[in-house]
Amino acid sequence: MPADVHRRFLKLLGWDGEELEAFLPEWLKTAEFLRLTEADVAFAVDEWLPTYWDMSMCGTRKFIAAVIREAAAMARAGDYINAGESVIYSMMPSAAVCVYANRIAGEGKVHIFYPYFIIATVWTSFFGRELDARLNGSGLDPACQHCALNCLRADSTIKGMIAPPTVIWNWGLQCDEAPKTDEMLKRLEEAGWKSVLTTIPHDAPLGMDESEDDGRVSYLAEEMRVAQSQVTGYTGVPVLDEHMSGAMREYLGYLRRVERLTDLVMNSDPVPMYGNDLTLFSLCMECAFDTGYGYINDALDTAIAEVEQRIREGRGVLPKGSPKLACHFSPLNVPWIDKIFRDNGVNLTLGRMFPPASQLIKCVKPGDAYRSAASMCLEAPNNVNMLDEVRMTCGQLNRYPVDGAIYGFFAFDRWIGALEKIMIREAEERTGIPHFYLEGDFWNGARFSLDDKLATIRGICSCLKISSLASGK
Repeated sequence: MPADVHRRFLKLLGWDGEELEAFLPEWLKTAEFLRLTEADVAFAVDEWLPTYWDMSMCGTRKFIAAVIREAAAMARAGDYINAGESVIYSMMPSAAVCVYANRIAGEGKVHIFYPYFIIATVWTSFFGRELDARLNGSGLDPACQHCALNCLRADSTIKGMIAPPTVIWNWGLQCDEAPKTDEMLKRLEEAGWKSVLTTIPHDAPLGMDESEDDGRVSYLAEEMRVAQSQVTGYTGVPVLDEHMSGAMREYLGYLRRVERLTDLVMNSDPVPMYGNDLTLFSLCMECAFDTGYGYINDALDTAIAEVEQRIREGRGVLPKGSPKLACHFSPLNVPWIDKIFRDNGVNLTLGRMFPPASQLIKCVKPGDAYRSAASMCLEAPNNVNMLDEVRMTCGQLNRYPVDGAIYGFFAFDRWIGALEKIMIREAEERTGIPHFYLEGDFWNGARFSLDDKLATIRGICSCLKISSLASGK
């Protein structure tokens, strides 16, 4: 039967029995929406997932399943619109608290989705599909260093893959191309493409601690308030302080779990988890799911228990004493990168550039959730000036025992890509930890190959292992 391979996929991710059969029709519609063939699903089950993910971890399978549930909900966006409900699309990276507050306020009548981010993540991470091979026609060519995520957004909209939302809430905190793509879509899609933008100029003096600067925090908080009032104008659902506070509580509960898992993995020797898997659990640091935090928190709690068990048993993915390399980009979108490092005796860890939850929790002040959300945004490395980012990055590198740090794969990004190349020398001098750079684009792995990177990665691994031997590790 054609559905057999889809049953195998769902069963691999934890569905079983009546629950599997109940979800199967929805997954079949979702697979069609995602343009996934039976061959794609079979490839994921038999080759891609077992090769690049630790499918022996129930927590990992549960989190992948949570992403699949979110994709299934997103595939119903058109149905929600037709039923008279509101749908908000948002862009990565965003202030997750602000977007999620709309879901709480809507009480089931307002839905929030990050469709392009979810599609890109599902394709690249779980099915091994390249973004530039899927859709074409917008005129945005990834070969011209356009962000493949924005290319996907434009192409999928023009070709009708994504149902038009009630409104798009765009965030220009890091990415200036996303708002420009909005403008292009408005001109191409003349039937009332509604969008709201939240942004802040990158005009802070070098070295300013932006999350502690009252002027910048106040400015961004007001930007958020104004944007929310505009979003409410389209949805008809006001977001009150109580909704923002509720969203903040749920978000902080998620953050604490991410920090607990990260602390366990980063402070353990041997390292008990793949770099890809550790990155996966931080997926919602700058976005929110319409399916809520229940599934992802359950996955995190499960993973934490599994990692604690592995630590007690002294089990790791590599032998004790293997070097740890802190990664400053998102390896889960090019998961073979993590495997190459692992195959060459190096743990890829600290999967993304986010600060620890405890660092963000310090930004939360009673009485004004917007100011707290703004301060948290300005405590995320890629949103701020270069030396403030160096401060945060060095804080993480000094917090955990690592043997080196690797940057790169932001070749498509005019802001982050430029900062990375400039800041790594300063970060290396401050920490004394060797820094490496690997050119690439994690949204668009088709632009390079394993052969292109293999010699460089082997060289990095050799340097780290020689350094470990020299230090007597």
